Amino acid sequence: MTLFSFNLILFYWEVNKIAKLADYQVVSNSASLAKIDGQSFTITQIEDSHYTQGDEITKGVKLTMKEFFSIDGNQMNKFHTTRVAIVKKFSNQKLRDDINSGKETLHVKCIMEKSASGKNFYNLVDA
Repeated sequence: MTLFSFNLILFYWEVNKIAKLADYQVVSNSASLAKIDGQSFTITQIEDSHYTQGDEITKGVKLTMKEFFSIDGNQMNKFHTTRVAIVKKFSNQKLRDDINSGKETLHVKCIMEKSASGKNFYNLVDA
């Protein structure tokens, strides 16, 4: 194989390299709450984090934890969710004010429960 052939192969490989979605992943300051389902954590901050797709807005929250969790090789303490029961819990303004002011912290874990109709849903419970 000549040097020219080798360089041509390298050029072809670089031009036709197959991209991976991970190469284009947007780095965020939060991860999905689903990444730490079942684990206990202490909430120290609550904020709105709505998800918009087209004209449709889905209510969500971003929670800051005292603890850090290893998520895809990164240490993270902020998690977002649009899970309805959890978002509804944090629509309580007194709860938000008490947590966000530092007056209170909330030690919880996220578990799957069954509704009265038999449907599964995720909820936060005291840990």
